[in-house]
Amino acid sequence: MRHIYLFYLLLSLSVVSGCVDQTNIEDISLSLMIGIDLDDNNNLVVSSSSPVFNKEAKQMEENNVVQAFSLRQSREQFDSMITALTSRGKVQVVLIGKRIVEHPGWFNLLDTFFRDGKNTTKSRVVLVDGSVADLIKFAPADKPRLPLYLLKLIDTAHKQNITVKTSLQELHREFNEKGMSPCITVLKKDGQIKITGTALLDRSGKYIMTLDANETKLLRILQHENHGTFPFTIRLPEQPNKGFFEENTMSFFPNILKTKTKVAFKDNGFIFDVQIKMGVVITERLFLYDAKNKTPELEKQIQEELQTQIEQLLDKIQGAKIDPIGLGLYARAYEYSDWKKVAESWDEAFSNAKVNVKVKVRIRAHGSTS
Repeated sequence: MRHIYLFYLLLSLSVVSGCVDQTNIEDISLSLMIGIDLDDNNNLVVSSSSPVFNKEAKQMEENNVVQAFSLRQSREQFDSMITALTSRGKVQVVLIGKRIVEHPGWFNLLDTFFRDGKNTTKSRVVLVDGSVADLIKFAPADKPRLPLYLLKLIDTAHKQNITVKTSLQELHREFNEKGMSPCITVLKKDGQIKITGTALLDRSGKYIMTLDANETKLLRILQHENHGTFPFTIRLPEQPNKGFFEENTMSFFPNILKTKTKVAFKDNGFIFDVQIKMGVVITERLFLYDAKNKTPELEKQIQEELQTQIEQLLDKIQGAKIDPIGLGLYARAYEYSDWKKVAESWDEAFSNAKVNVKVKVRIRAHGSTS
């Protein structure tokens, strides 16, 4: 009997202890989106977007912009303006202004996300091509709450492989990884918000270039990230294009996609051999073609066009001396003794490396009308 009394006593104490430090949700400013940017005088500006839970409030979104020296210091300024405790444990998206990433060393501004255990590191990191303060105040009537809308927009675009999905944790890994350079999503507000591709950064975090949606798909394939869909639309130079419209255009998606990378070190340089195999389904063809008898010729034209596009992409990133593909990881894994000599200057070594790409395409279906 004494044991039963003791059990109920401990149970009641555990319930009471859980209520002592409770905080009502109306007393918390739950930041769902944080933005950092520079103003016209190059002062650091921090923006925050939080939902409002007070029933008497007319606006259900609270957006604030302050000038600060750091993200942590901005929190104190937000606390002086908001009648609730600021919490950043549920931040969904971190917006970085393009003017910020034009300066090396900006990544240190995010230090509090990794040092303060009350913050989350799962937030998506996005480069904004324009003013962050303008974007964070954007409230379209036909869209859900902006932080949740951006989160869904990024995740959907990532499934289509037209951009990357980089969390704070992943970005921290890429900044500390010598064998690859960082990349993040790019979006722009031009009437409406639109994802424009992927921003490539150098080892210091400085912005180098933006890859469009098609280039991002090729980058994802080279990265061995073969999840999601890869809808391609290409123009074949060998097909007639005599009309007003782009009649040499065709669309397809691979339902089988495999990438294999090998590395060797010869004559004081790294050599990468990348093999890409695709089994594709054609979804659109604007030109007439004898698919029954000339399928191998069409396969050859598709793979030559894809191989040309990949080689042009490689020329761009090697010329910029960055490695967003992560080929340095293969060099370290399979040629460690030679990799170790150039680990601190891998981007320079990668720019001089030879990268051979071979694309193999097999058409598995011509569509329901062929």
